[in-house]
Amino acid sequence: MNGPRYAVITTHNRPAELARCVIALAGQVDTVIVVDNASEPPAVDAWLQGQQPMLTCEIVFTDHPDSPPNLSRMWNIGLDVAAGHAQMAGHDTWDVAVLNDDAVVPAGWYEACTAAMRDSPAVVGCSDPYGSISAPLLRTEPDNHLMTRECPWAFVVRGESGLRSDETLRWWYFDTDLMWRARRAGGTVMIPGYLTQNTLANSTTVGELAEQAGRDRDRFAEIWGHVPW
Repeated sequence: MNGPRYAVITTHNRPAELARCVIALAGQVDTVIVVDNASEPPAVDAWLQGQQPMLTCEIVFTDHPDSPPNLSRMWNIGLDVAAGHAQMAGHDTWDVAVLNDDAVVPAGWYEACTAAMRDSPAVVGCSDPYGSISAPLLRTEPDNHLMTRECPWAFVVRGESGLRSDETLRWWYFDTDLMWRARRAGGTVMIPGYLTQNTLANSTTVGELAEQAGRDRDRFAEIWGHVPW
């Protein structure tokens, strides 16, 4: 046991998907932190109106009303809330899962990812979303291997590492940037099994957000000198 167990879920107008994600995590974590980007009705109201089952974890709602949204900022808000809770309770170590609201994770996922992470120097742990590995894979340097990259919609961060997302990347490529920096900060580890899903992948990357994705790709190239895919 490495201190309290948190999960951060970013959401916008997906009450059914959010409820499914929270319920799947309820038996795996101590606290779920929902970062709501101007849902209508607000995610907390939709949750309370949905007659959800009794949970074995605490659920905390916080807001990020910016439009267009900054997903990097939403991740950081959740990570900061988790850090504040852990530190106020006097903990030196804690783990934080970061998930999209449409992520689907199986039973045992959190414990398997955190155990692999804590048994290594890694600051990020995840399971293989592509079915491409048969043994744990530890990375400490960036690479261009698309089908063995870390899972961007469901992963766990070593909380006390202080890892945060680059908020100049608002919608796209910020996940790859975070993972590459995590590799150099101690490593990322990916384990086989525990398949996760991203059920509505890229469905909102249209219009203004598609244009932002292009700007983020250019910004990533400025930071790293190239784009890997």
